[in-house]
Amino acid sequence: MTRSSLAVGVALLTAVALLPATPAQAAPQQRTVKVRSFDGVRITTHFFRAPGLKKGERRPVVLLGHGWAGRGETKRKEGQLGYLLKAGYNVVTWNARGFGSGGRANVDDPRVEGRDMKRLINWIARQPEVKLDRKGDPRLGMAGGSYGGAIQLVTAGLDRRVDVIVPTIAFHNLVDTLYTDGFFRAGWGLLLCSAGLRGGNKLAWQVEKGCVTGLASGEIPGDVERWFREHGPAHLVKRIKVPTLVLQGTVDTLFTLRQGVATYKQVKANGAPAKMVWFCGGHGACKTNDGPDDHLEKATLAWFARYLKGDRSVDTGPGFEYIDQHGVYRGAPSYPPASAGSLDARGTGALKFSRADVFPYLSQEQEAPSGPLPVPSYVVAAEPAKKAVNVPIPAPSGGAQAVGSPQVTLHYKGTAKKARTALFAQIVDRRSGLVLGNQATPLPVVLDGRPRTVTRELEAIAHTLTPNADLVLQIVPITGLFDWQRSAGSVELEAKISVPLSHPGPRL
Repeated sequence: MTRSSLAVGVALLTAVALLPATPAQAAPQQRTVKVRSFDGVRITTHFFRAPGLKKGERRPVVLLGHGWAGRGETKRKEGQLGYLLKAGYNVVTWNARGFGSGGRANVDDPRVEGRDMKRLINWIARQPEVKLDRKGDPRLGMAGGSYGGAIQLVTAGLDRRVDVIVPTIAFHNLVDTLYTDGFFRAGWGLLLCSAGLRGGNKLAWQVEKGCVTGLASGEIPGDVERWFREHGPAHLVKRIKVPTLVLQGTVDTLFTLRQGVATYKQVKANGAPAKMVWFCGGHGACKTNDGPDDHLEKATLAWFARYLKGDRSVDTGPGFEYIDQHGVYRGAPSYPPASAGSLDARGTGALKFSRADVFPYLSQEQEAPSGPLPVPSYVVAAEPAKKAVNVPIPAPSGGAQAVGSPQVTLHYKGTAKKARTALFAQIVDRRSGLVLGNQATPLPVVLDGRPRTVTRELEAIAHTLTPNADLVLQIVPITGLFDWQRSAGSVELEAKISVPLSHPGPRL
């Protein structure tokens, strides 16, 4: 996984050529087979021998998953495959069903892709290069991002033969992230649906139905919502008792930091070793300094060395690491870090809104989008709004870190043609002109003329503050991250915000 802007988005849309299908044609260090799954579907699987493996020697293996609509890595000297091999592991990559293998993609369904993984692990246990904990039980770790991150949570929750995992930018609850508070995350929904239907990919009918209805109406049918909720993997994370390193992106506007936090907290509550790293990347665009290029690689290799190879001398670092807007990583024993108080503010204002608020956004499509994805930047990154209720946030008296989820309470009264709709909250750094983390959070409202209140935690942030900081909370009627405003009306409101502070942790 790379960490350049929109890097995971690129991975979602990229397909790689398959290697020759028989070991006789492949290089001695690798072989490709088709593993038969529970329902007869054949999963294209690539086995890469650890470099320098001696005759009769066995080593641990890492199962390396790929992103949505992608294919398993096959270039030995590149990406995660390259550095895992260099570190001395056997590595197995595969094409998930519907994405270069038979069958249809069911979005890491425990009942489908979860059973595929059990068959793959059975096959891995029979490979002569793989170290075994016992017969049929390989010494096995898992890595990979996005779709390849969530399958780790599913597999580790289903199969006790998994020994250690490093889920990267994975989802904890699929419905809560795609339909946050019932509002469709339309920007990424468009990208995921279009990518999933290209390049010969095949999707389960529920996915196709969700794409059509979500993009057309902003709503998800009840049967599709139930189907997605059954995927979890939240209910399976409750079973995970193996060392888990959670890597989550501060600017990931699809599977946000709260998804990683939920996984981290649950695994830790299960009693297993758990660590979390927040980095500037993921599903989104890192518009600030993204820090050292090898930070995640080092963290991953240290985690595997300690828990997969069993080298107790390896230091895996603090239990929580986070990056700020300057590209500086800092550490804390765990998440959340010790509190240093909060910054509190309140303000009032009024908004009139309608479907016409979309036009300023649509006009941006006339410009050539930058980066590898053929979409305007506002689809994957929230932007400062001209139409907003602005609430200035006071600066701290000294240096501090805003690390965690701010809380917003809205007291409001208004009327609208469609009473149930949403406003959105975002925090803008007026000095840089950027929305913190590129994040906007829905605030569900009912505009029926009655006074009402809604309180929500905003998406988590990691931001270094000084006495010269100039932050402002914006309450806006529309954002490119979610479904366009489908109502029209007006609202008067009072907004309160509390931003959690912590003392700067040790620089890493």
